[in-house]
Amino acid sequence: MKKNNILNIIQTRPEVSRLKTSFSGIFFGFISVCVGCFFLAGTWGAYLDYNRVQEYSGRAGGHITKKHFQTTADGSGKYYLDYGFVSADGYKISATSSMTKQQWDTLQVGDSLEVRFDPSNPHNNIPLYGRSPSLVLAFFMLVLGAVFILFGCSRFYNSFQKRHFVNFF
Repeated sequence: MKKNNILNIIQTRPEVSRLKTSFSGIFFGFISVCVGCFFLAGTWGAYLDYNRVQEYSGRAGGHITKKHFQTTADGSGKYYLDYGFVSADGYKISATSSMTKQQWDTLQVGDSLEVRFDPSNPHNNIPLYGRSPSLVLAFFMLVLGAVFILFGCSRFYNSFQKRHFVNFF
């Protein structure tokens, strides 16, 4: 008889819900969403580069004339490449482009490269080091960014869960 009374008391007691917060889940969710936004920003940058190269319909073969770099205040450097090409109108154009250290180390003075330019204004040009930008990189970064954002949002959602328990008192 005593056992049945305890079960009746437990069953008639109201269930209490409390919101349990996981601060580590919130932190890692925030970090994941930030990384995802970083990848989405990279996607947008890659897409803009692709469009900019595609709208420059002029193509010419160019030659590297000079390599140089500048040291910045924080001790790092900016790497520059001077190149020249002849536009479709027959004008010789000289331009400078900044690049990464890896590209700067690979390219040598006298190497040839493809230059894409705007036929109406050949001074608007882009040197292509090896190959033109592709949408595959933009798509890959989009997928990676979406995965990180979904993971971060799921961490946020799971960090705020209601915990149910029976109040015995």
